Amino acid sequence: MCISNLSVYCMVLRNSPYISPHICMSMCSPVPRKRGASIHDETAEYMRIHLTLSAGKRVSFADTTGGDLVDLKEFVAFDSDDEEDSVRWEEEEAKYRKPWREPSYSVHPEFNAPADSALLQAVHTKKVEVEQMSPVEDEPLAFSGVIRVLNISFHKAVYIRSTLDNWATYFDHPAEYVQGSNDGDTDQFSFKLSFAPPYITHGSRIEFVVRYETSEGDFWANNSSMNYTFLKTLICDRPPHC
Repeated sequence: MCISNLSVYCMVLRNSPYISPHICMSMCSPVPRKRGASIHDETAEYMRIHLTLSAGKRVSFADTTGGDLVDLKEFVAFDSDDEEDSVRWEEEEAKYRKPWREPSYSVHPEFNAPADSALLQAVHTKKVEVEQMSPVEDEPLAFSGVIRVLNISFHKAVYIRSTLDNWATYFDHPAEYVQGSNDGDTDQFSFKLSFAPPYITHGSRIEFVVRYETSEGDFWANNSSMNYTFLKTLICDRPPHC
């Protein structure tokens, strides 16, 4: 590109009486290229730039100079007037606040146990009968009972079959023999049942029947096929205002 353009220019100058052909030829001669920088020169240039930048921006860490990497500051809270007023109000309110207590419930049977002659007649007829029921001290969700059985076998056992979910599930609880209860014809066994979560709300029920196992066979007491039932009812839901 340079050679062709300059050649035309030189041809025009040859016809000029003011410029010699020698000058024309020197102007049209190609300009020699510079030699590339050596690896040594490039390395020296890189080091020069690196040192120039490092002198302006240099990073160091506190621990390399004997300092701490973490600076801890402690802030001490101070009481404000609003906080003092809030504390004072809570203290005054607590003087008139009545202590909260658990709601009160009662547990009672929905059947009547036979008494005296009726009990003995039932025992001789059915071989087993519920004799009495009573609450359990310091256990408001529990009750205990006594079973009277006819002494027809030396080997005997009594089980209380109970349910809290209308017989969807049930459990057999062994009753304990009451020592010294034998009167010649009958024996006594005792048991305890209790309401348990989630069946501890107002209206919850425990139903049970009694199975008497002997070498002569099994005998049942079930309140004339109506089952024995205990009901849990709410007495007071906001004590001590009841």
